Amino acid sequence: MGEADAAESDAALVARMARGDRASASRPAACRSRVYCRRPMSAHVLSKASFLVAMAVVSCGGGAETAPPPSAPAPVPAPAPSPEPVASSAPPADSAATADAPPAAAPAEEAPAPSDAQRDIKYIQTPEGLRVEILGVKFVPKVEAVRTPAGFAVKVLVNATASEARTLLAPKAGPLAFAGSIKRAGKAEPETFGDERSGDGEQPLGEGTTVKLSREWPGKMKVQPLGNGDVLELDVALWGLGTSASDRRAVKQFFHVKAKVEKWKGSARVEVPPNMKGK
Repeated sequence: MGEADAAESDAALVARMARGDRASASRPAACRSRVYCRRPMSAHVLSKASFLVAMAVVSCGGGAETAPPPSAPAPVPAPAPSPEPVASSAPPADSAATADAPPAAAPAEEAPAPSDAQRDIKYIQTPEGLRVEILGVKFVPKVEAVRTPAGFAVKVLVNATASEARTLLAPKAGPLAFAGSIKRAGKAEPETFGDERSGDGEQPLGEGTTVKLSREWPGKMKVQPLGNGDVLELDVALWGLGTSASDRRAVKQFFHVKAKVEKWKGSARVEVPPNMKGK
């Protein structure tokens, strides 16, 4: 038997040992093949047998345990929700009550100062002309266009009768104040003028008595009298009227005068102030 046959016998023996055929492997050398009885296994054969045994053990599951597959990465925890705002412990307002609540009252208009407040005025048309009643005083105005060397002037006369004692503010030019405009013939734009008060005199009105108030336009005002074709719009006011000196107020809408010159003839009449018509 050659070297190849011995190697093959040794390999068969190793295979039987791996299958558990311990009875055949443990029999005496005399009962085995002549190869094993005659000749021990060489070192080369033993090494090869050991390798085969190891392979058989691995294939039968006798080796090291297989490493478990890598576990999936742990899920990243979700961020904690932000804390909810703490509700107020106060009970909610009653929306119905709020809707039914009356709106806040609008602030009252500021009352004018006593010196600026307008007096109550009554206008009465009579056969004799216009009559004005203010604070228990009856005023009867009369006007007349007067020709002068410089042109036409307007003379204003007022009879004042008081049922109770009253007082008028009377500067140097008297209790009557003038302002207005002139539409000059041949000119498109009207010429305006105003009065200036000088002094703080007083004109008393006794109870049951009549006082005559007079003033002439233009007088000492810096304006020319009326010429042919001119039209005057004159507003007459009182500098002040009251029950006493501390109570006097200006009467700005006293009466209105309209005068004109046509063919060198002048005329004038008393009217209710434009802003006071219908009152």
